[in-house]
Amino acid sequence: MNEEEFIGVIKLISGEEIIGKISHSENGGKIILECPAVMNSSIDRQVGVNVVKIEPWIKTGRETEYVLDMNKIVTIIEVVDKEVTRIYSKFVMAYYFDNVPANFAENTKSITKEMGYISSVQEARIMLEKIFNSDVNSG
Repeated sequence: MNEEEFIGVIKLISGEEIIGKISHSENGGKIILECPAVMNSSIDRQVGVNVVKIEPWIKTGRETEYVLDMNKIVTIIEVVDKEVTRIYSKFVMAYYFDNVPANFAENTKSITKEMGYISSVQEARIMLEKIFNSDVNSG
């Protein structure tokens, strides 16, 4: 990133908040947004953990660069939280560049039944087939 680029959040007049690498366009009244994403956070009450979900802003393509008109933007802020920057950077590498960091699995908790994991796909299929068959036979 050069001095004129930064990771920031853009609030659009539509209400959307988009995180991405932001730079000014040479064409006045516009900005360049690279690798945009949407971040949502929620608290998992059962586990008591803040969960951050990050997904692409445009779901139908993997274009890395978008040009936005300043008249569609309410505000722009620079992201200073290093954890948010780290999460965003991992997302960019994985989604836009198909490069999952080697230590990604080390920083990810294992899924447990308390978090909602019930079984493997094969085990779930067998269980659902039993439920379906018992409903068909009883009705």
